Amino acid sequence: MSEKRNINLTIADIPLSLNITASDEEIVRKAAKEINDRVLKYKSGHPEPEPFYFLAFVSLQHTITMLQQDEKYREIEQINSKLDEYIKE
Repeated sequence: MSEKRNINLTIADIPLSLNITASDEEIVRKAAKEINDRVLKYKSGHPEPEPFYFLAFVSLQHTITMLQQDEKYREIEQINSKLDEYIKE
């Protein structure tokens, strides 16, 4: 069992305190940095002051990317299945 630790992050000017495993700390910090980078990108082109507005953009962008990757994964699985069938023949 991995040791839990408390880390503090700020995402879009919102402070967060998380209790995570030590092995997850690097990926969590990397994710927070990516979110903050994307929020800054959106802030530079829009005057809206509310952080949730930018978080909505980042969430949408992330979800679109995730769904596109899921679709590609399903396509790869179908190809693998067809290859397996072909090899068995």
